[in-house]
Amino acid sequence: MSIFKRRKAAPEGDDELVGTNKEELEELEPITGLYEDDGKPRINKKYKTAASWTGILKYTVLAAFFVYFMVMTLAYSSQINIENFRYIIKDMNFKLPVKAEDYGEIYYISDLEKSFALYRGDFVSIGRSRIDVIELSGKNIQSAEISCVKPRMSVSEKYLLVYDLSNNGFSVFNSFSLLYSETLDYPISCACINDKGYFLIVTKSAEYKSVVVIYNNDMKKVYQYNTNDGYVFDVLFDNDGNFLLYTVSAKGGGFVSRIVKGGVRSETREVIFEKNNTAFISAKRAEGDRVSVLCEDTIAFFDGGELLGEFDVYPRVCRKFEASDGYTAAVISTADTGSDSYLYVFDKNGELIHEEAATSDVQKIYVQNGAVYQLYTDRIRKTDLKTNKTYEHKTEYNAVALVFVDNEFVLLATPSRAYPISVYEDFKEVSD
Repeated sequence: MSIFKRRKAAPEGDDELVGTNKEELEELEPITGLYEDDGKPRINKKYKTAASWTGILKYTVLAAFFVYFMVMTLAYSSQINIENFRYIIKDMNFKLPVKAEDYGEIYYISDLEKSFALYRGDFVSIGRSRIDVIELSGKNIQSAEISCVKPRMSVSEKYLLVYDLSNNGFSVFNSFSLLYSETLDYPISCACINDKGYFLIVTKSAEYKSVVVIYNNDMKKVYQYNTNDGYVFDVLFDNDGNFLLYTVSAKGGGFVSRIVKGGVRSETREVIFEKNNTAFISAKRAEGDRVSVLCEDTIAFFDGGELLGEFDVYPRVCRKFEASDGYTAAVISTADTGSDSYLYVFDKNGELIHEEAATSDVQKIYVQNGAVYQLYTDRIRKTDLKTNKTYEHKTEYNAVALVFVDNEFVLLATPSRAYPISVYEDFKEVSD
């Protein structure tokens, strides 16, 4: 038997077509050319009719939208205001990357209580009576009056939360305007906002030692957590909606510190850490779940609720404390004169990796891009943690804060202006 099939013979005449009946061919329209006899393009009647109906539908929709717009404008004219317009644009961000030549000097009003931050690529300055949002070129894009005794802010990728520490008011801003403001019945002890716009306000009430109010990114209250188990001294809030409350309560003449874990999706909370005879003061996130906590007499290092280790501070005093970028830095001095001061740097596991002499007049410390910056009134001291080399930049002004823009530039803030400094070109290596 042959494995090859016999090929079917082709039809012998034009009347015989494979798979097609003669009757079907007679029903088909004859194929015509693309042009008429006079050379003009031939128009398909079906497409011409469809195009006419499409045009009619377009103008009908435009007319219906105009009528709808006029009716809604007249019916809801009382609700058309600047506040609702601001709410519409609350999530918009029109910032473009800034080049070195785009930096300029930034000016603002001097104040004894002053805080600075970078928000959506803009420089933010807040004082007791004013908040300014200024482009890095120096152009002021928003100024608003506020009334604070101790103004503080928490910055996220979405919103800017401004609150009055130990007083009752807080506000939420974006780059353009005030979005929400509220005055509570009792003072605010701390607050925190995450990058999705959810935020926590910690206060108290007549019945409870601590009240934690959780808001969503529409500034609506999700729920409220009331507790008499202790005072909330600090809070950390991640972008998944989970938060950690660091609480302290009195017990038997001493202190009990706890870490309480909760979330915005459930009102259930659990104590994940508890220790007697210690008092939490401040918590800083080093990296992910690695958190460093400044206590009354130690610095404690945590992975979530697991204690990784402690560094004894007592009988000395921790004057400055900061954690970020996988590191924790602290300036620790003798309690009496403060002349014997040292900078200690720890990795995310709580291991001491660097130690150097410091002075007690350091104003602030920062951990950024693998380096620790110590800010003094007349200089900035930079310690590169990868090379253990030290650099300094002499300042001619009364420096009060640093605002890190990117890996290349930092803004040096003085009482009334800020200007850019290159973290590489403007620092010179020093040998101690």
